[in-house]
Amino acid sequence: MPDAGPLVALQHVNHWFGAGTLRRQILFDVSTEVEAGEIVILTGPSGSGKTTLLSLIGGLRSPQEGSIRVLDHELCGASEAARTRVRQGIGYIFQHHNLLDALTVAENVQIGLRGAGLSTDEAGRRTLETLAGVGMDSHAARHPDRLSGGQKQRVAIARALVGRPRIVLADEPTASLDKKSGRDVVDLIHDLAKRQRCAVLLVTHDNRILDIADRIIHMEEGRLSAFAAAAVADARQLLTTLARSSRRGELTQAVSEMSPTDFGAFLGRVTAEADELLQAMTASTDDAFQSLIEQMIEAFTLKVGRLVGAERATLYLADEARGELWSKVAQADGGRAVDIRIPMDSGIAGHALQTNAAVNVPDPYSHPLFNRAIDQMTGYRTRSILAVPLIDHERRPFAVVQLLNKVGEAAFGTDDERMLREFAGSFAVILESWNRMTAERRTDAA
Repeated sequence: MPDAGPLVALQHVNHWFGAGTLRRQILFDVSTEVEAGEIVILTGPSGSGKTTLLSLIGGLRSPQEGSIRVLDHELCGASEAARTRVRQGIGYIFQHHNLLDALTVAENVQIGLRGAGLSTDEAGRRTLETLAGVGMDSHAARHPDRLSGGQKQRVAIARALVGRPRIVLADEPTASLDKKSGRDVVDLIHDLAKRQRCAVLLVTHDNRILDIADRIIHMEEGRLSAFAAAAVADARQLLTTLARSSRRGELTQAVSEMSPTDFGAFLGRVTAEADELLQAMTASTDDAFQSLIEQMIEAFTLKVGRLVGAERATLYLADEARGELWSKVAQADGGRAVDIRIPMDSGIAGHALQTNAAVNVPDPYSHPLFNRAIDQMTGYRTRSILAVPLIDHERRPFAVVQLLNKVGEAAFGTDDERMLREFAGSFAVILESWNRMTAERRTDAA
């Protein structure tokens, strides 16, 4: 039976620490939801309010203002007894495992069954089943001081999940672990949570684990940021996050909604950090790296087209070995991508590449370089074209952005050409860095 609604729902939550002149606001108008079976990762710098938010959702602190509904219970204004009942449906995983060395592994896990009303035999069976789920059943009789850090955290996960909670709250669960142990731990959280249909909210600074998330939210100075504002503030953090997010279209959608000012600032930050960002991506998995690049290229190309007022935008890259321009991004009906390959010395785009100059064609069908075959192939009627080359640090053209059909007007104007040149200049830095680093990767692989 499908879940009736979100297991966690926050609306306009504000929270303060201290009193009088020392009173300081920690959370500002926080609103979000987490559904059953959803894994949400919360990122942000230290001191931004992430752990405070987690403690309020978990009923460990009393909310001060706003609404926090957890498991269909309102926590704002709730008594300590009511919050205790809610806590029984929540599993907690912390940065430090907090196991009791005087107890065995099995006894530590059974702590999570207090108040569950199970018989001793039932509790024992549930404990061993849960330990088996995290690969620790063979260590049930050991004490924590005989375990590695990764093993201790597995036991902590078992303790959090043994009561079959509806919600799991995890605060930096991989911070004290090495890369492999951290990966193992989050994979366990992911697999067990999906199997049990838990809602998971996980706080982390660890970019290596972001790929387990269904959704990623960002907190900055006590506020959950809209994507555009957060991305402008920290391009590398947000792009790295989105590269590993399973929601591939999120970056394209978010960039499309940016104002021209926000997009200019965002593009400037990404351009300034291009080499550092791409180096960070190559340190991750190939899939994450390619995902980031594909999303950035598509999002930026389509956004520039919209800002200039074009019906369609195409990004051609020069393949010198084959003597071709090929379409890295090419819009068609329904937003679908098409594959276009043309000789590098032909057509409007080819002319822009060969001459290293913008080409503005108000009437393509009267222009000798226009390739009518593409219209015949796609069924699209081209009314106007603006093509601008992208140049590398040696002032050589290596790509072309081509826009088709100025919306509502006969042709593209000089302001359109200026705007496209400005964006193309920033975009060229990103593409050149990508070209250089992918070439290096191919060389290393050979």
